[in-house]
Amino acid sequence: MQLKTNKIINLISGMLMVIFVLTIFSVFYNPKIAGDFFKIDNIIINGSLKSNKSEIESHVLKHNNNLIDTESKELMELIKSVEWVKRANIKKKFPSTLIINIVENDPYAIYFEEGDYFLIDIDGSIIANINFQNYNQNLLFVTGENATKSFESIIKEITISFPDLLKNIEELEFIENRRWNIKLKNELLIKLPDDDIQNSLVNLKKLFNNQKIMESNVIEIDLRIDGRASLKVLDGKIKYGIDEI
Repeated sequence: MQLKTNKIINLISGMLMVIFVLTIFSVFYNPKIAGDFFKIDNIIINGSLKSNKSEIESHVLKHNNNLIDTESKELMELIKSVEWVKRANIKKKFPSTLIINIVENDPYAIYFEEGDYFLIDIDGSIIANINFQNYNQNLLFVTGENATKSFESIIKEITISFPDLLKNIEELEFIENRRWNIKLKNELLIKLPDDDIQNSLVNLKKLFNNQKIMESNVIEIDLRIDGRASLKVLDGKIKYGIDEI
């Protein structure tokens, strides 16, 4: 009797397992069933303060309206195209919820190009177009064709070699797609070379520390010649004695 009961239980278990497998197979591999069963009914967006939630939701629904067929990498690229979105990650909560965690850009500078003004992040990525006349945050100004492509590297170089200089910079100008000019808040212009920027910035730091440049009447420092600093002064006479570096 016990043996017969066990056979019946095993038979029922086997049938249930087959039904379960067939159900899963049907749901996952039949587009209509999968689409209906795992239709996205709820989109949760976290971290979106300045980015447009409606635009993000629109990208999700246009991409695919069910969790099964949603390709995370492709969808994340669409979401990253929304202004202010720097990074995004996606989590699927079955059967019908998509959770999107947003990391937004942090404006570091204003980039001017062909009559337009853009907020850019510290890595040079463009955040959003702005009306410069109505923008009241005091940010670093960046100009020059393709400046955003080299912006991250020049900020790193300054941070490593002469970090105290950053707080005094008014504008960074990318010259002829190859080198940078630095304009300080006191109107002092610093011309950096094409190469070996780090060494030039180290020498510049020595010049500032030893010769009190910020308190002098020097209006331009040209570092384009390796190992030298050519100086221009306002009235032809340097306020402090300055040695060649």
